[in-house]
Amino acid sequence: MTHSMPQIVVAILLVAVVAAFVLLVVGAVVSVLRSRLTPGMKLVWVVFVFIAPFIGSLLWFLIGRKQTVAAQRDT
Repeated sequence: MTHSMPQIVVAILLVAVVAAFVLLVVGAVVSVLRSRLTPGMKLVWVVFVFIAPFIGSLLWFLIGRKQTVAAQRDT
Protein backbone atom coordinates (compact mmCIF):
# COMPACT_ATOMS: atom_id res chain seq x y z
CA MET A 1 0.00 0.00 0.00
CA THR A 2 1.60 3.23 -1.13
CA HIS A 3 0.56 6.69 -0.08
CA SER A 4 0.32 9.48 -2.57
CA MET A 5 2.04 12.77 -1.89
CA PRO A 6 -1.20 14.71 -1.12
CA GLN A 7 -2.17 12.17 1.56
CA ILE A 8 1.18 12.60 3.29
CA VAL A 9 0.90 16.40 3.15
CA VAL A 10 -2.62 16.25 4.60
CA ALA A 11 -1.42 13.93 7.38
CA ILE A 12 1.48 16.25 8.23
CA LEU A 13 -0.83 19.28 8.27
CA LEU A 14 -3.31 17.45 10.47
CA VAL A 15 -0.59 16.51 12.96
CA ALA A 16 0.68 20.11 12.97
CA VAL A 17 -2.81 21.52 13.62
CA VAL A 18 -3.48 19.04 16.43
CA ALA A 19 -0.08 19.78 18.00
CA ALA A 20 -0.72 23.54 17.81
CA PHE A 21 -4.15 23.05 19.42
CA VAL A 22 -2.69 20.97 22.26
CA LEU A 23 0.07 23.53 22.84
CA LEU A 24 -2.49 26.35 22.91
CA VAL A 25 -4.62 24.59 25.53
CA VAL A 26 -1.66 23.48 27.67
CA GLY A 27 -0.13 26.96 27.42
CA ALA A 28 -3.40 28.55 28.53
CA VAL A 29 -3.77 26.23 31.52
CA VAL A 30 -0.16 26.80 32.60
CA SER A 31 -0.56 30.56 32.15
CA VAL A 32 -3.76 30.59 34.22
CA LEU A 33 -2.18 28.57 37.01
CA ARG A 34 0.91 30.81 37.11
CA SER A 35 -1.13 34.03 37.15
CA ARG A 36 -1.85 36.04 40.28
CA LEU A 37 -5.57 35.38 40.13
CA THR A 38 -7.42 34.19 43.19
CA PRO A 39 -7.76 30.41 43.41
CA GLY A 40 -11.48 30.70 42.61
CA MET A 41 -10.86 32.67 39.40
CA LYS A 42 -8.10 30.27 38.39
CA LEU A 43 -10.59 27.43 38.75
CA VAL A 44 -13.15 29.29 36.64
CA TRP A 45 -10.63 29.90 33.84
CA VAL A 46 -9.26 26.34 33.89
CA VAL A 47 -12.77 24.87 33.76
CA PHE A 48 -13.64 27.23 30.91
CA VAL A 49 -10.52 26.17 29.00
CA PHE A 50 -11.41 22.50 29.45
CA ILE A 51 -15.09 22.93 28.54
CA ALA A 52 -14.38 25.05 25.45
CA PRO A 53 -10.68 24.47 24.73
CA PHE A 54 -10.21 26.62 21.65
CA ILE A 55 -12.45 29.54 22.64
CA GLY A 56 -11.44 29.36 26.31
CA SER A 57 -7.74 29.44 25.48
CA LEU A 58 -8.12 32.30 23.04
CA LEU A 59 -10.21 34.31 25.48
CA TRP A 60 -7.65 33.75 28.22
CA PHE A 61 -4.81 35.07 26.07
CA LEU A 62 -6.88 37.92 24.59
CA ILE A 63 -8.81 39.08 27.67
CA GLY A 64 -8.02 37.27 30.92
CA ARG A 65 -4.26 37.48 30.83
CA LYS A 66 -4.28 41.18 29.91
CA GLN A 67 -6.68 41.99 32.75
CA THR A 68 -4.43 40.12 35.18
CA VAL A 69 -1.37 42.08 34.01
CA ALA A 70 -3.29 45.38 34.22
CA ALA A 71 -4.49 44.56 37.74
CA GLN A 72 -0.92 43.80 38.83
CA ARG A 73 0.20 47.22 37.60
CA ASP A 74 -2.58 48.95 39.54
CA THR A 75 -1.56 47.42 42.86
